[in-house]
Amino acid sequence: MRERFSIVITDIHGSKHYNLHQIIKKVIVYVILAVIAIIVIGAFFISYLSQSVDDLEIKKTKLENVYSKLKKDNEVVKQSITQKAQELDLLNSKMGELEELIGIKPSTDKTSLSERVDLAKVSTLQKNLLFRNIPNGYPIENKGTTGRFGWRTHPIVKTKEFHTGIDLRAKRNTKIYAPADGVINFAGFHKKSGYGVMIILDHNYGFRTLYGHMKKVAVKKGTVVRKGDLIGYTGNTGLSSGPHLHYEIRHLQVAIQPINFIKWNMKTYETIFKKEKRIKWQSLINLMTSYVNPISMPLAQQ
Repeated sequence: MRERFSIVITDIHGSKHYNLHQIIKKVIVYVILAVIAIIVIGAFFISYLSQSVDDLEIKKTKLENVYSKLKKDNEVVKQSITQKAQELDLLNSKMGELEELIGIKPSTDKTSLSERVDLAKVSTLQKNLLFRNIPNGYPIENKGTTGRFGWRTHPIVKTKEFHTGIDLRAKRNTKIYAPADGVINFAGFHKKSGYGVMIILDHNYGFRTLYGHMKKVAVKKGTVVRKGDLIGYTGNTGLSSGPHLHYEIRHLQVAIQPINFIKWNMKTYETIFKKEKRIKWQSLINLMTSYVNPISMPLAQQ
């Protein structure tokens, strides 16, 4: 009986005796101990996992913040790179167009872009120098035109001719101003041309302007004028059908479209290179550069 033990269960109906083997007793004890051990270990492991989860949540939050910042920084960098690449492509394209327009052979060497920029770059000071020496803007108050540049039928003699200037609408006695610095080559009544009272104004770099059908001049031959100086007044002299100003621009004695130069200003600076390709603009730009930066000129030219 040593390997057995009794269990007595008592209730209102009486007592009941149960005899169990000793091995069962040990099994029950071990199970109870195992359950207790599992509960203790589980509680410890759950506590450890809970702490690890909290730590991971904190690290996750920090990493998410870092990732968010890096993502934003990356977007900014990508946008900047894209913008710079577009600007570089646009600059490269414009440089190629400008080089063709002003007579420079486009470079096939991508590394020479900075050299190309230096070659074609024109500063504000150099532009101002160009606008002071080359005719630009309206010589009178803009009231529109009555005659265009090119082939036409003369309004009086009715013959087909090439109109070498444009006719600017104006009332009598409208003031005429010099469109650039220059020297008066002729001022007075011109019998052979049909322009009546006229002025020929010589500018730098081979440019010349002519003003016809004037009422009177305000300058004399040999007078040096600056851009914006008053040179005369509009009228209706010579072969003219009404008061207006006949205005011509010539380069090396060749008549060129005046309207391109009339509309030429700082905002439309590059348009002249596209519209008037017969002029060697590169030479003028190089000359402007040498004026503004005399140190870069050869010693013999200074």
